[in-house]
Amino acid sequence: MSRLSWTKSIKAGRTLQSVLAYVALAVLMFWILFPFYWMVNSSFKPNHEIFDFPPTWLPKEFTIEHYKWALTNNRFIRPLLNSIQVALMTTAVATPLSALAAYAMARYPIPRKRALMGVLVATQMIPGVLLVIPLFITFTRLGIINKYSGLALGYSTFIFPYAVLQMRAFFANFPLELEDAAMIDGCTQLGAFLRVTLPLSIPGVVTVGLFAILIAWNDLLFSLILTSDINAMTVAVQLYNLSMSQFASTNWGVIIAEATIITLPVVILFVFLQKFLIQGLTAGAIKG
Repeated sequence: MSRLSWTKSIKAGRTLQSVLAYVALAVLMFWILFPFYWMVNSSFKPNHEIFDFPPTWLPKEFTIEHYKWALTNNRFIRPLLNSIQVALMTTAVATPLSALAAYAMARYPIPRKRALMGVLVATQMIPGVLLVIPLFITFTRLGIINKYSGLALGYSTFIFPYAVLQMRAFFANFPLELEDAAMIDGCTQLGAFLRVTLPLSIPGVVTVGLFAILIAWNDLLFSLILTSDINAMTVAVQLYNLSMSQFASTNWGVIIAEATIITLPVVILFVFLQKFLIQGLTAGAIKG
């Protein structure tokens, strides 16, 4: 075989690999995105059309009545606002505390640091369902059942170990020379952290913040146990209760519309902050 033929065969092989890779990627994306498409598609259908067989890929009778019902009903709006407030409170508590703890673990010679890291990793292996009863008893005694503060505190305890591990990897790779230069200019260690290290570690902070929002926004188990009042109930619990009620038997369109509304904020956040998220998640790939 001539050298030219060999080169052409190599190029053909690489082209075939690329085509197969793109086909596999397209199939994977379809598999992931199809449920979301079907949810949005069904939310604009009348109830009788949702269960049509064969199914319709686009609504025959386009309607926004399901969204009107959801966005004008206080039993949905109130939990939606509750979820927003709880998510923001959780992020405001978990992110700065985990950043300070992670910085201390990355910079200071803490005794038995390896053992402490092992404990943080071990906490990620404990099923959340095992902590429901202890949390419920503790929060009942503290009087923070059916309160935003109780939910935010509970979610922060679950987020904290992961957040510390994630941000420690980020701070461990941060150049010490920049902090030394800031301290030479008159900053304290804390001042150098707040003015230099933290602003340049935005990807790690954003990653932890998104994780906190995602946990607080999507969680059902702890919200279901720790809240029963509509004034503190999160939207995930409200949607669960609605789907289990008699209402669901004739109004699946409303439930699907509410699910679409709930999904939208998280999708928007990930779309606009995906660059920071990728940088934050890959920060620990280089050993610090």
